[in-house]
Amino acid sequence: MGATAIRKHHEDLPPTQGALALQYDAAEELVAQPRPRLRLLPGGQGLPDVQAWSTRLVLALAETIAGDRPVSQMTRWADTAVYMDLQRRVRLLGLTTTAGRRAAKERSSVRSVHVSRPTDGVVEVAAHLRTGGRSRAMALRLEVHRNRWVCTALELG
Repeated sequence: MGATAIRKHHEDLPPTQGALALQYDAAEELVAQPRPRLRLLPGGQGLPDVQAWSTRLVLALAETIAGDRPVSQMTRWADTAVYMDLQRRVRLLGLTTTAGRRAAKERSSVRSVHVSRPTDGVVEVAAHLRTGGRSRAMALRLEVHRNRWVCTALELG
């Protein structure tokens, strides 16, 4: 009698997989809903002019690397890898400026920006920066994420 009671009790329980109880029967009141129809939107609708945007972003990145602009201001415009690289560069160089030092320091200026579009939603930028008597090159890749340009790669020369 005891074995029959145990067997009957186990038949009423849902099958288990380790500690996770699985029940394969869906409740009768649940009805499958059709998936909503999705439509593709062309990339870049409502984006700012890429030439002007790239010029402003290059200057903001140069100011960040020089310590004149907080890295936190780049959160929205740089992906995680680029943001972490900016933080590392600023931390290694120990560059954070006070208002007095900032006024006496020569600022970077953007001399030229060249933009190419290898594919839809992607832009590659090459820029020439000048700080005092020194020239630097900056290359970056911008991609459309959540309907805005985001820097996904950054190289300095």
